[in-house]
Amino acid sequence: MGRLQTAALACALAAGCARSAPALPEVKVHVAPDLPADVLRDAAARFGIARVTLVARAEDAEVVWASDPAALLALESRLVPGSAPDSAGVDARFGDPARRFVPVGARARVLLLARGPLPEQPRSYRDLADRRLRGRIVLAHPGRGAGPVTVAALALTYGEPSARRLLRLLARNEPLVVGSDAEVRVAVATGRAGVGLAGSQDGAAGAASAAALQVVYPDQGGRGAVVLPTAAAALAGAGPGAAALLAWLASERAEAVLVARAPGLLPLRGGVPVPVGVEPATNLVALPLDWEALADEVQRLRSSLERWPEGFEDAPGVAPPAARP
Repeated sequence: MGRLQTAALACALAAGCARSAPALPEVKVHVAPDLPADVLRDAAARFGIARVTLVARAEDAEVVWASDPAALLALESRLVPGSAPDSAGVDARFGDPARRFVPVGARARVLLLARGPLPEQPRSYRDLADRRLRGRIVLAHPGRGAGPVTVAALALTYGEPSARRLLRLLARNEPLVVGSDAEVRVAVATGRAGVGLAGSQDGAAGAASAAALQVVYPDQGGRGAVVLPTAAAALAGAGPGAAALLAWLASERAEAVLVARAPGLLPLRGGVPVPVGVEPATNLVALPLDWEALADEVQRLRSSLERWPEGFEDAPGVAPPAARP
């Protein structure tokens, strides 16, 4: 065979190979700022699922990956009941009975403890009101980030008066208030505080750091911790690529990839390896929550939480109650 024939054959084979690997469908995805958007984009491409284009607004997306079900339900007009694929092996307490979304791992609100001695070893959220920890606590403002959904979960479980009492007593403990959970982790690691309230992702980072922070999943001897699945949904009008991406996100394989690449994302299935400082959600006692009620409670409490500690002061002449939520 001559050189020209050989070159022509090589070109034909190359063209054939190119045609045998069609381009991945583009899917516009909005990912909450506290979730690993790059991990999702890279994994979707690596496993031949979709070419993810990240968009800044949920209104412009075909798929939304939200921090928790309450945040996703704010898009209710574009959610499609019954559209979510089955998440085989996931505990029903983390799913959506209306099948509007798939749960994709979970995050917990945890306590980060410095390795040094503390006057009290906190094991529950109510311990943040213990006067022995006055001046030793750090948290992000409860009106921002995961604060509203955390307080809403406690209010639904223990009653709003108890949740407000906890916030009032917490304010009396003069906590260090910072801008994010990452700053909470740094404050505990550097000794500026002894106890921090943060998410399990920063818990995993703190446990793996040189500071070797202790991660406490609160209230495991009681009603349980605030453990919320992240929630992904294909919105009305989305193309077939969105359905394929959502089906992959609902799979055990996707969960294993995301849990490995985003430490602190808790697997919703048993048998998935986890790094130090992380517990599978299946091992945790978690507050039982109704997602619609949680979304409503977040909206109802948000404005008052944004003003905290204003509005949470002790009433004149009234002795502070016991520090239990």
